[in-house]
Amino acid sequence: MSYEKALCFLDMPSLKNKKLCEKIQGENINISCLEDKNLNAKFYKCEIASLSFVLALLCKMSDAKSFKDLDEGYLSAESCFGEEEASEVLNFLNNAQYLIVDENIHFYKDSENIKYFLNFLSDKFKLKIIDTKEIECDFKNAKLNPLKELDNYDGLVLFRANLQDKNLHCSKQFLQIAKCKDKSEVEVLAKDFSLKTTLCLDENLQGTIAFLNYENKGFDFTQIRIKEAK
Repeated sequence: MSYEKALCFLDMPSLKNKKLCEKIQGENINISCLEDKNLNAKFYKCEIASLSFVLALLCKMSDAKSFKDLDEGYLSAESCFGEEEASEVLNFLNNAQYLIVDENIHFYKDSENIKYFLNFLSDKFKLKIIDTKEIECDFKNAKLNPLKELDNYDGLVLFRANLQDKNLHCSKQFLQIAKCKDKSEVEVLAKDFSLKTTLCLDENLQGTIAFLNYENKGFDFTQIRIKEAK
């Protein structure tokens, strides 16, 4: 089984869902805050955890009358997903077959609206919704609610990834902001946990999102602070 002509909303599937990543073939689009160069899809960038706004923009631009209370300019500015890009994605959906989403979508903020928007697009463009376990999703009972404001992810951010080691893989920019050096022993401080690890510079990474293989049952992105381990 392979998936072609899919609009994906996946964060680094080559690290998190390698088998699925290999099955996504042909012409596809992926909208994410992280570009996965091993995924066979055209990449469109958005802000971290802005899926509800990206989907809302797509729905509004596909059917303005049904979503007259939504403002395209606001949705686009907040999610950093342009209206021109949204128009290109909607053109793609005319011949698409799948919407592919994270199996942990219930952990996302505003998950009910996300499910509602996905179902709307699925109905309008006759698409199957598949999650990262390759299970078909049915969001027909989802209800539309007022959109929740997006969380602010300024500063350093941790992304949970299935890496081969327990080091914190990061960019030069991340090291500069953290005021730490490569190979430093550090303590990672998040809202709900803290852990010790070793910083590992990855020249292929950019920006302020670092990758770490750690236990986490919630959302894959977490704001963090870094300090030298004692």
